[in-house]
Amino acid sequence: MKTKRFHWPLRLLLLNVTLAVLATGCATHDEHSYNQDFNQNLPTSPKYFIEDIDDNHFKVTVHQGSPMPGTQRDLSVKAVASTVAESEAKRRGWQNWDLNYIQERDQGWMHVVIAEVTRKNAVEKTSDTTR
Repeated sequence: MKTKRFHWPLRLLLLNVTLAVLATGCATHDEHSYNQDFNQNLPTSPKYFIEDIDDNHFKVTVHQGSPMPGTQRDLSVKAVASTVAESEAKRRGWQNWDLNYIQERDQGWMHVVIAEVTRKNAVEKTSDTTR
């Protein structure tokens, strides 16, 4: 009889913990399909997301959406990161920026590239037409 009393609180605790974990969910980024957003048909089906750091910085993370062997996948993912960074910088109205690859790794079959984009001049220079 004592063992049944022990199991009831344990089951209740496990149920509460499970519900709490399911209710909080996972903090995942909103991934986008490069092929869809940029009207492309790359065989690696790259996925990307953009993470804001502050007004002058953001990060671009790109990974393969489907397996592809060889070094071509590395170049493809890096090219996608560069294109996404350029598009986002222009969308923000930046004229000058630096792209720095801060991390590159393989996660199983998937190649991952993380790049940080930094605005070069916080105050963009405009041409002076009064001269």
